[in-house]
Amino acid sequence: MVNSIKQIPKAEIHVHLEATISPALCRKFAKRNNIDLSEDLFAGQYSYFWEDFYDFIKKYDIITSVIHTPEDYQELTYNYLKECAADNVIYVEAMISSTHAKQKGMTYHSFLEGVIAGARQAENEFDIVSKYIMNGIRHLGPESVHNTAKEVLDNPNNDLVGFGLAGDELHYPPQLFIKTFDMLKQERFPITVHAGEWDGPERIRDAIDLLHPTRLGHGVRSIEEYELVNYIKKLGIVLETCPTSNVATKIYKDYQDHPVKKLFDQGVKITVNSDDPPFFNASIAGEYNVMRTLGLSDNELKSLTRNAIEYAFCDKNTKLKLLDKI
Repeated sequence: MVNSIKQIPKAEIHVHLEATISPALCRKFAKRNNIDLSEDLFAGQYSYFWEDFYDFIKKYDIITSVIHTPEDYQELTYNYLKECAADNVIYVEAMISSTHAKQKGMTYHSFLEGVIAGARQAENEFDIVSKYIMNGIRHLGPESVHNTAKEVLDNPNNDLVGFGLAGDELHYPPQLFIKTFDMLKQERFPITVHAGEWDGPERIRDAIDLLHPTRLGHGVRSIEEYELVNYIKKLGIVLETCPTSNVATKIYKDYQDHPVKKLFDQGVKITVNSDDPPFFNASIAGEYNVMRTLGLSDNELKSLTRNAIEYAFCDKNTKLKLLDKI
């Protein structure tokens, strides 16, 4: 008998916290922070309107610009985790941006305190565990990414468990960031890198060889090179796949065209994730449902949750407690 998707314990390890902001919360923060928003940003109650990838980037910046204070971050974090808990998500590892927070006048510490306050509140109320990954933003240049990483290493925090590289993959190749990621590796700080979303196998290989990730954000275009798929398997690298995101941005025409099932069948360790939920009309429960429609059994769906937790950047005790829930 097939269980409802709700009964499958879920986890996600690739979601941009700032991009989880719902249209309702976006309007609320805009009002609170005296920002005028154009109505044509909104596609409905649950999603935003954008035309192509560069328009998406533009709208993303406008929509997330309403997040101004640590209190906003607390409410944002709490709301997303509450939504996830309702879908039987037991663990979330979300990417956050101190760059965004500082542009709005917050300090590194005040913004982080806001996020963690929201996380604690949600954990106390809904028993959902969450940890956080700081992102360096590629298109702000190597120095910005290096400074962000240095700040993370200089300010250890139990809730901040990894470092990621996000942003414009096409114009800012891995070679630019070697110094930063060598530093992170030396400090044994966990690394994930966006690669293989917009660019092909060569850049994925560069990301793996030059930046030392144990996980790749997306990574799905590795399917285009048989040897690379084997290389990823050999190194035990996990792919943080986001099928709905890739279909929404027209990298693939539909779910059947998306390589996530092929990668799964070839024995690559994958997870499924919502990426930027309201921008793509996505949810973590929706991603599990996509995998079911592509043919995964309940046990195989649970294996996605296991992958997410086993390759999460949180401590061993947290992992063991979470694995007990599957």
